[in-house]
Amino acid sequence: MGAKEVKDYYGDYATLRVPPEERRTFLNMLMVFLGVLAVWAAVFGGASMATILDAKGILLASILGSVALGVIAFFTGLIGSYNGVSTYVILRHSMGRFGSIAAGIVISGISSALWFAFETWLFGVIMQGVFPDNFLTRVDVAAFWGGLLMMTTALIGYRGLAALSYLVVPAWFAIIPMALAASIALKGGWSALLAAKPEQPAGLAAGITFVIGLYIVGATIAPDVTRFSRRPLDGPLAWFIHVVIFMPVILIAGGWLQLLSPGSNLAAEMVAMGMGLAVLLTGILGQWTTNDNNLYSASLAWVNAVPKVKRWVWVLILGLSGTIVAVLIARGYGISLDALLKFGTLLGTFIPPITGVMIADYYIVQPLLFGKRDPRTRYNFGPGTVYGAVRWPGVAAWVIGSILAYYIPKIHPGVPGAILGLFTGLVVHILLMALCKASGIPHDVGKWVETETGW
Repeated sequence: MGAKEVKDYYGDYATLRVPPEERRTFLNMLMVFLGVLAVWAAVFGGASMATILDAKGILLASILGSVALGVIAFFTGLIGSYNGVSTYVILRHSMGRFGSIAAGIVISGISSALWFAFETWLFGVIMQGVFPDNFLTRVDVAAFWGGLLMMTTALIGYRGLAALSYLVVPAWFAIIPMALAASIALKGGWSALLAAKPEQPAGLAAGITFVIGLYIVGATIAPDVTRFSRRPLDGPLAWFIHVVIFMPVILIAGGWLQLLSPGSNLAAEMVAMGMGLAVLLTGILGQWTTNDNNLYSASLAWVNAVPKVKRWVWVLILGLSGTIVAVLIARGYGISLDALLKFGTLLGTFIPPITGVMIADYYIVQPLLFGKRDPRTRYNFGPGTVYGAVRWPGVAAWVIGSILAYYIPKIHPGVPGAILGLFTGLVVHILLMALCKASGIPHDVGKWVETETGW
């Protein structure tokens, strides 16, 4: 029985292959990804680096981290394009059914839901910067009504994400560079920028880990979008172009703006430069195009984890709870970006090992150890497909990679934890699967048979 013959029980093909008639073009994929990136969190992410890196360090960390993300998600996205299923369904093969549930909850069920909360808090920061003396635009109050607003397109699904992206992307990537150019001209020129120093200097490795951590969730869950690709390379190339070309622009602009105006609310700074309307539009639409995607992916992860609850129900649950968390962050941190720096670094530690396992299994383990050369048939999905309940080599590689990524950079600060974690997860998974094949040790514990609903 094919995916077209199966009822889409959970909505938006959350547990099923996307049928051919629902596939999208390269341009559509690119606009969706750019819509995710066109967000003030990326600007504030760059601004966070200004507390640990100088102008040169921000430049290098932004470029190197973005290139790493481009390569990583090209490979994860290609898995989604070939198979037409979400990240959490793909992980059933490399981690087993329950392993995929645990990994999906960490990658997106929790992380993307928390990103929704952080983005909603930053929406409040922007609103206060534009309207500093209004109760409705106080950080915590604006976070509350902004979170409710941004739930709407995630309820619609992929079509809602794409439609909104076409509205905001073109303006966004013109406004932020213009703000940077104005700031440099008004605040002492290039000499002032190059002379600016961070508050608590750190090494380049810390900056790279932070940059990767900012978007590693997006890189890992790229299949959630690329599964809609009409041609295998459409989605992966769209990801690579958007993150390698456009992400450094936003990060560098945010970082350099903050170096020129240390300790300030960047939204308020842009208002002071006469860009109030631009800040307002990018603040509302930019946060919206990213945050609905966070909520969308988080809902897919929970559909994979909990049976008989439809996707739109998860959007409501996660959206409401994320809005409450955003208000709490606003109450605790106000406009301080310390919370964002800590969150991005944490994601850059624990998620890359999962990404390494996913890439290793599809591109190395399956073709080289099991002889599955055709990328279109390496994985099977659909009613009756048997998965291991837990594929222990994948889970072990995730745990080992996370431990090393957490502790090694504390001993050797020059080591990027995100790269170490991804590489460890990739290598350990390959070695353990090879050991199982050579010794006859079972790589699966228990089994799980897919039902007609894809669960």
